[in-house]
Amino acid sequence: MSAKDLHKESFTEETITKLEIFEKYLESWLPVAIESPFIKEVNICDFFSGPGKSVDGVKGSPLRVISVINKYYDRIIKQKLQINILFNEYIKKKYGQLCDCIKLEQEGLKRLESFLKIELFNKEFKELFNSKKTLLKNDFNLFFLDQSGVKHITEDVFLELIEFPKTDFMFFISSSSFKRFASDPSFQKHFRDINLQEISMTKQTEMHKLILQYYRGKIPRTSKVKLYPFTIKKGVNVYGLIFGTKHPLGVDKFLKIAWDTNELNGEANFDIDDDWEAKQGVLFGVRKLSKRERYEHELEKYIMSKKDISNIELFDYTLENGHIAAHTIEVLKRLKKNNKIEYEGHPCISYDKCYKKSELKHFKIKP
Repeated sequence: MSAKDLHKESFTEETITKLEIFEKYLESWLPVAIESPFIKEVNICDFFSGPGKSVDGVKGSPLRVISVINKYYDRIIKQKLQINILFNEYIKKKYGQLCDCIKLEQEGLKRLESFLKIELFNKEFKELFNSKKTLLKNDFNLFFLDQSGVKHITEDVFLELIEFPKTDFMFFISSSSFKRFASDPSFQKHFRDINLQEISMTKQTEMHKLILQYYRGKIPRTSKVKLYPFTIKKGVNVYGLIFGTKHPLGVDKFLKIAWDTNELNGEANFDIDDDWEAKQGVLFGVRKLSKRERYEHELEKYIMSKKDISNIELFDYTLENGHIAAHTIEVLKRLKKNNKIEYEGHPCISYDKCYKKSELKHFKIKP
């Protein structure tokens, strides 16, 4: 079950997709902290940093973190926001390379030295997580857990992580490993209650969705945390990111990035639901609906089952179903054009309108 060392060769397109999603989320997450008058300090934790870059110089997660920090340096200084970055790499050789890599970046970061602290660690993940969790728990955090394989984000780590009240996290997992090794005793040590029959019956391309449901099943009913996937396929193997947050703004930002990465389905770097086939139509029989078409159909049924519905309820429904506001707005405009609902002006389906500005709008459903 040993994982392949992706740092020994050039990053593949799939690895770059994963890193770009993380970088884009960090780019949208950091300004929230900068603009908030209530946030004075943030932590960015990259606990599986690697050497900092690929063998041919492509930026790994540490250099991408620093690049984003530099992008907002003037606003960070203006708001006097304290940023703490924790980089960790367990393998000694890679840790040395990481230290060298970060040292080269220090000169460009001098203008931020009063507001920026970078710590580098050479520890096993669980040891470091346990030593830092009490200190970090109540802070405003972003965790990137780019593990090799599956073994580090165990049930106990996951349950502790989702207790952090102001933490967004993104972890990588080799979903294909569940298909290949789930019955192995060393694997079951980490995932004691995994359903072997369900795994054997699940298609390879659907494995990441199944693992997402496994983690969702661990969330206590009282928790507000929401999980969303992005499946990454490389050859016959399936990997993926699982994103978690307790805040609708975090969900909104992640889903926008996911749908921008793949406008066909917003959850994979390939046609996971055969949506392209759906777009092409069929010669005989009923045409299969794409993911977005299925959502639009269900949303219309949901709206028409009501007498009245608010923009806030519709925005929440949109996020819960893994879609973006633009998809819901298009349905509302079509229903209005077809004289099925009534409303004035813009639909106001967005985080800013619904939560930040609390602009309540009602849509009247016509009998």
